Amino acid sequence: MKPLLLDGNYTYAKAPWLSWGELLFGLEKGYIDEKGVSEYVCDALTSTSPKEAVEIASLEVNDYYLVPDLLKSLIGNHSWTESDLAKPWIFLLLSFLLENKENYNDPLGLIEELYADFDYPEEVAPLVRYMPLPEGVEGSEERLFENWKTVISNYTSILPQKSKPDN
Repeated sequence: MKPLLLDGNYTYAKAPWLSWGELLFGLEKGYIDEKGVSEYVCDALTSTSPKEAVEIASLEVNDYYLVPDLLKSLIGNHSWTESDLAKPWIFLLLSFLLENKENYNDPLGLIEELYADFDYPEEVAPLVRYMPLPEGVEGSEERLFENWKTVISNYTSILPQKSKPDN
């Protein structure tokens, strides 16, 4: 699947706490592009932002190729598991799809593709049409959409609620 591309302003509005590593992960996976990272960082700038963040926010379009290296320098020696880096992007992509589902012929099909792309996360399984239902539960598209809202709510409660990408 060609990933959904989120813009930086939407991403910041939904997840102003993303770490530099999470931003780099999204960039490398194609969920946000260099322009989006620059928009995100611009929205997140404070008087204490590192010089690399200021540089990302002020890049001209023809200098966007510098974004990955600047993000890597902001990360330093931090390391995360791919699962940890993926969680915010699952949340962001599911949120975007739910908010814009009328713009897609088969939003549930896109969820199934995301489910596979993210290596079948257990928490997304209730949104997948082909997954077996618990005993005694009837399936319907309405139920899938209710599950979708619940999954997003669950992600909101487990993701960090930091104010800016300092880490």
